[in-house]
Amino acid sequence: MYVKEYRVAWLSEGQKTQPATRVHHWTPPPQGMYKVNVDAVVFKEQRCCGIGVVIRNEKGQMMGALCKKINLPWGALEAEAKVAEIGILFAWDLGLKEVVVEGDSQLVMEALKGNIVPALAIQKIVEGSRWCLSHFKAWRVEHVRRNINGAAHSLTRNALFVVDCNIWVEDTPPIIELQIQNDVIAMDFGPYQ
Repeated sequence: MYVKEYRVAWLSEGQKTQPATRVHHWTPPPQGMYKVNVDAVVFKEQRCCGIGVVIRNEKGQMMGALCKKINLPWGALEAEAKVAEIGILFAWDLGLKEVVVEGDSQLVMEALKGNIVPALAIQKIVEGSRWCLSHFKAWRVEHVRRNINGAAHSLTRNALFVVDCNIWVEDTPPIIELQIQNDVIAMDFGPYQ
């Protein structure tokens, strides 16, 4: 009872101060599709990168997650392009053929959409990713803010402590369990958060 009243009051207040198109939390993919959230981080001092992939269905349920350390001194652009490719391949390997790929690197996401010519450093990675996407039944690519990409971002930070690669299938990595729960709860609030 109190939860319902709180949600109604909270949403009413949020609608007064937030524009309708502004979303501040993870949103589910369209029904029948899977959302592939990707993120990367560069650990300059350790001369390596961390990548994170989180794949969920329209109910927010985990389909798969991946946390990997890449022992190459890439820049942020290269790492973000590579994690998008890995996320796409991971979704394919899980048998998911209708995906929405989301990441917080606007340059990489726009290049994957075909809206811009990718930088030379990531051109081949983007071309390969677009070729892979062409084999999916349906796909979209979206740029999102980092706070919306929180689960994937948390996995990237954890990659520094991973020997090589950790993969979860239909299971939630403990490090992002609370984030996933919060994302599912936020789905009930609607788009005005």
